Amino acid sequence: MNGNTFHSRNSSSSTLNKRNSTERKGTEMKKKSTSASATATATEVGGYGWWLGNAYFMKWRMEDVFGVVKYHPIPCIFAASLLFFMGVEYTLRMIPASAPPYDLGFIVTVPLNRLLAAKPALNTLFAGLNTVFVAMQTAYILGTFLIEGRPRATISALFMFTFRGILGYATQLPLPEDFLGSGVDFPVGNVSFFLFYSGHVAASVIASLDMKRMQRWEMARVFDALNVLQIVRLLSTRGHYTIDLAVGIGAGILFDSMARNYVETRTKLSAANGSGVEYSIKHENGVKYQSVSSD
Repeated sequence: MNGNTFHSRNSSSSTLNKRNSTERKGTEMKKKSTSASATATATEVGGYGWWLGNAYFMKWRMEDVFGVVKYHPIPCIFAASLLFFMGVEYTLRMIPASAPPYDLGFIVTVPLNRLLAAKPALNTLFAGLNTVFVAMQTAYILGTFLIEGRPRATISALFMFTFRGILGYATQLPLPEDFLGSGVDFPVGNVSFFLFYSGHVAASVIASLDMKRMQRWEMARVFDALNVLQIVRLLSTRGHYTIDLAVGIGAGILFDSMARNYVETRTKLSAANGSGVEYSIKHENGVKYQSVSSD
């Protein structure tokens, strides 16, 4: 009886031990599986986290964020304007195909448009004066090369008018309503012209930038003032859309920069080759400029 009881107890104990051992192994297997899964997840996240950890913005501190606003207000204003105009663009009602383009510059200059329409002689006078200003731009830009031997402004104008011709032909905008033409306006004779973008404005900017480089400050200020009056007149006569004039300003700056790169590149090539066109450094009123001469 006792032997049977002892054997039964040993058997129960053995079974219990086996069960505990099995449960322990199962628990360990689950832990290993969970650990492996966690390790894999950690590796994936860790790789992504490593990439984020080395990102520039992750190193920012609060004072850095406030420093951006304090020391770089203009880009912050542009960032705010980006969000603002995204809201405007995505909620704006599109202009129907049958309606004329909406132009804020035309709306602002409605009184001047009516005045010039009522007084053709005044419109002709302003057109003639504007043509004189165009002649002044042309004479100055050509003079910088032909008289002073500085090609940058002339090359810039060539770049600008070439791209204007390409873009103007590629997208031919309709002539604005209430357009007030004149036989003495440039191009003279009421001939057709490209609307996009304004060569009048771009050439004025090119000439003004060259004047500022040469420290001809008074002349530059006169040209800038005349360019503003030119812009107002072109809007008033509906000779250009607002976007034509705005892009004209940007085009003048852009192609002046491109001409600078071209001249600098040619200068280095000429110095390396020792032949062809030579761009030598000269001075005018204490200002260095590049003069052109042939071998």
